[in-house]
Amino acid sequence: MNDPKRMLIRNIFSNWMGMFVGLIVTFFLSPFLVHTLGKSAYGIWALVFSIIYYTNLLDSGMKQSLARYIPKYYAVKDYGKLNEVINSGTLVYAFAGSLVILMTLVIAFWFIAAFNVEPEMITAMRITLIIIGLDQAITFFVMAATAIGLFHRYDVNNIIGIPFTIISALTTVFFLKRGYGLVCLAIITISGTLVRSAIKRIYQQHLVPQIRFHIKYIKKERIRELLSYGVVSFFIVVSWMIVFNTDNIIIGVFLSTTAITYYSIAGSLIGHLRGLMNALGIPLVPTVSHFDAQNDSEEITVLFTKVPEYLYYFSSAICFLILIFGDNFIYQWMGPDFTMTVKILYILIIPACVYLPQIAFNSVLLGIGKHKTLFHISITEAVMNLILSLALVKPLGVIGVALGTAISQISIYTYFFPVIFHKIVKGDLRSFYKYTVKAITTCAAAAVPLGLIIDKYNPLEGWAGLILGLSSTGAVILWVFWRWILYPEDKSRILAKFMKRK
Repeated sequence: MNDPKRMLIRNIFSNWMGMFVGLIVTFFLSPFLVHTLGKSAYGIWALVFSIIYYTNLLDSGMKQSLARYIPKYYAVKDYGKLNEVINSGTLVYAFAGSLVILMTLVIAFWFIAAFNVEPEMITAMRITLIIIGLDQAITFFVMAATAIGLFHRYDVNNIIGIPFTIISALTTVFFLKRGYGLVCLAIITISGTLVRSAIKRIYQQHLVPQIRFHIKYIKKERIRELLSYGVVSFFIVVSWMIVFNTDNIIIGVFLSTTAITYYSIAGSLIGHLRGLMNALGIPLVPTVSHFDAQNDSEEITVLFTKVPEYLYYFSSAICFLILIFGDNFIYQWMGPDFTMTVKILYILIIPACVYLPQIAFNSVLLGIGKHKTLFHISITEAVMNLILSLALVKPLGVIGVALGTAISQISIYTYFFPVIFHKIVKGDLRSFYKYTVKAITTCAAAAVPLGLIIDKYNPLEGWAGLILGLSSTGAVILWVFWRWILYPEDKSRILAKFMKRK
């Protein structure tokens, strides 16, 4: 069995590598899609995924339940209950996946007219929606049977996923250059899901040969256990959907698919930043659950005190880099007519850098089974977000939707969530604010003066100038992190690994 603490570092860095590849692919593919498909068709593509994303409601919190109980029973080598969890979870997901198909068909044939879509694009949107809905259903069907990361092997997950990301991008470029459109993109997506899922199933069985699939392992008590934990997780997922995915729906109903394109470009950058943080938070859940099963509270404390400090430093660095160089990046990347995207990005980035480091807190609460509090926080954020976005979309357009998201996040994550979390885990709240302020101010001192000077007096133009600014400022940010933020024991561990490899 893999050591969860040792594997956590490997999982985090492999997830970041996966995210890095995803960022590179997005960097080249997004402007290609926008300019090849057109702003309206690209808006439809983003809208389709926003609609299908809501079928995650049918997950009923099962994903979080599997992340809780698979590593729990794996940690104590209870393969009987482990098989019961996997088989019972597969049955629940089979039902959920069937409902996904039904809901997709209903939306495709009866509710597309609710969106401001050009009449000539409705058929393409309908077919695309059905295929992506089927893709989601397949993901549900194989969820438990392809879970690799929950056995502390997110690194293998990325070894499988990274080539598929690259192949999918190359395939997309190949067919779109030959005149294919939205439906072809959907077919490429579902084909990749099928092949990737088959490979993961084979590896999962190799990793844990004790796994068996049989009707005798489907137990009512195990389904109740999964669903009882999952019911709270379900409502957490609902609130996260509202927070992260309702904006495109609101814009699609009240404004236009072109407006979705302007918003989704900025939203995708925030989504990638969220993905970088989730790259740490996702493997943290099974790791915390593993330590919780072994009653190792000391290791859990280390995770929720040290990790957020590092995250606040790097999220602040990204925030300052975007505020300084973001307009130049968007204009170089997407074109000069994306000023609205720049404004939206500036609004969304500040609250993102406030709440994203607290993903580590989410993981701890999920891992120790104290996730009811997380639900209360997330549903409050979701309701505030929805009310403010609906109230501001008419007078302010897409800017109003962005402000609705930003105001709710800043209101909750600067005070309420940190206070409640530290009360639950009996942590030191003053220490949290102390290291948060230290991380942000230290990063500001490293990034802002140099960044502003380079941005103003940069001798180079275009991509060369942008790369010079980002790399120079980024190098200073990394040096300051090593010198003043990184804990001595972590420095020693990194140096020891480096010397060992040499």
